[in-house]
Amino acid sequence: MVSPLLANIALHGMEEAIGVKYDSRGQSIGKRAIVRYADDFAAFCESQEDAEEVIKILKTWLQQRGLELSAEKTKIVHLSEGFDFLGFNIRHYRAEKTSKTGWKLLIKPSKESVSKIRNKLREEWLSLRGSNVLAIIKRLNPIIRGWANYFRSGVSCEIFHSLDCWMFHRAVRYVKHTHPKKPRYWRQSRYWGRLNLERSDRWVFGDKTTGMHLLKFSWFRIERHILVKGRSSPDDPNLKSYWQDREKTKAKSLTPSKQKIAQNQGCICPKCGESLFNGEELHIHHIEPKQQGGSNSYKNLRFLHLYCHQQIHAAK
Repeated sequence: MVSPLLANIALHGMEEAIGVKYDSRGQSIGKRAIVRYADDFAAFCESQEDAEEVIKILKTWLQQRGLELSAEKTKIVHLSEGFDFLGFNIRHYRAEKTSKTGWKLLIKPSKESVSKIRNKLREEWLSLRGSNVLAIIKRLNPIIRGWANYFRSGVSCEIFHSLDCWMFHRAVRYVKHTHPKKPRYWRQSRYWGRLNLERSDRWVFGDKTTGMHLLKFSWFRIERHILVKGRSSPDDPNLKSYWQDREKTKAKSLTPSKQKIAQNQGCICPKCGESLFNGEELHIHHIEPKQQGGSNSYKNLRFLHLYCHQQIHAAK
């Protein structure tokens, strides 16, 4: 966590350096804009000449801080060509019939991101050959959940569905390898069914004995990122409830059972009083220790930051 923090400190003032302007409501105005996440950023300009000028300004500004632009990553592209940023592809598409300007900006998972998740899942499927279906579900579900939660803020429906089709064929290959002499109807009856009772989907892969099943990417509903209002700061005590409400939405990245634990405690760490979702690793804490008869019921479970959890146990 130290590196992103230092990057944010070192690069503070970049917007002012290139002349990005905001109105009284904190909305960007003018001919230049910038989007930054830690040390990765993308500057938006109205012409190639202006983009070249911004690069010159940034080179000088960064040099004063002992930094420099990455020659490999720094390039000027037109939005109609598109570019990758933080795993997403940002591009202008022609849309004469649906847009007044004739163009529509779409932010999708990049081809590289899709290729990486397929390769990762393929490796997992191959390494799990010979394992039972419960082992597969336990290994793959966290990967699916994490990737889908990250990319659900973009235009991802089509890609989610294509990944589900790809995963179906991987499951078919696994089942054929596991039961090479069994007929198709037998394999289908054993491994596929309406295992997710919340959905009318008969093609859910899993274990019918326990009901455990493999997640589908398309089950993660697209939810657009909500921009922070104006220049609202998390350090403003008058906006405490506003920031707490924003933080609570991050609980959706957890499994349903863990979401309930987080919601029961208002998404606040009971030890330090800070938001659970500040980037720190989370641990589940038993209020009454299991060694003393404590149960795994929701009432006895709390989420704590890793360091807060260590502090509690060190004090005992």
